[in-house]
Amino acid sequence: MATYKPTNKKNPKKLKLNKETLRIAQQYEKAWHELYYKKEKWLQTEIANNPHGKHSDTLAHDVAKLVEAWEYEREHGSNDGPAWKDKPPS
Repeated sequence: MATYKPTNKKNPKKLKLNKETLRIAQQYEKAWHELYYKKEKWLQTEIANNPHGKHSDTLAHDVAKLVEAWEYEREHGSNDGPAWKDKPPS
């Protein structure tokens, strides 16, 4: 049986991110802000008040698609990425 090890709350381990992981995280944050502020005010309020709801899930899905499109363009150096990238976010 495993023994309980209390966590040290004074010195929690800090997550170390390499440059690539940090860059991707910043891309996701940028995409989230870009798409969130294009939404109508009532929808922004709904997303903020219900972070696990239907509208929040849709936003997260659209953010992932946008970041994947940016990464595709970055890796392939072209503007003829996947067809779904040209769809406006719902």
